[in-house]
Amino acid sequence: MKAATPTLLGLIGVFLLALPIRIAGGHVPTPLLPLVMVFFWSIYGPNYLPAASVFAIGLLQDFLSGGPLGLWPGVYLVTQYLVLSQRSYFLGREQRVVVMGFAFAAAGAALILWLVMSLMSGALLPVWGLAFQMAMTIVTYPIFSAAFRRLHRRVIVEA
Repeated sequence: MKAATPTLLGLIGVFLLALPIRIAGGHVPTPLLPLVMVFFWSIYGPNYLPAASVFAIGLLQDFLSGGPLGLWPGVYLVTQYLVLSQRSYFLGREQRVVVMGFAFAAAGAALILWLVMSLMSGALLPVWGLAFQMAMTIVTYPIFSAAFRRLHRRVIVEA
């Protein structure tokens, strides 16, 4: 069960993202919790979040958001690949360095999303809504990261 924890949390994150929860009356976008999950577990527990799980999390998000099939799995898998390639750099670094790495990963994910959706619509889409959502995701990363570190220590490592 402990090995499935990151996948289950990712799926729960997708469901939370799909719920009609509005922060501050809808003026603040919901953070992309699945992106946080993929980034965090790719660094601190890559064996617990395999590519198949990342794909499933993204596919569920595609189904629930009504987006084009394959968009979120692609974004999450690219993010996972890039983070895994830099994993040795992030391990043992100060939290602010990891948060900056997450900011770059979130910016890359936003760029991929924006490019694909712009290509599909045939016009350059406005970027501000997506940028605001990514900014909120980056701002909340340290909170989720602290919770996931505690979970990682207590449930996965100590169990």
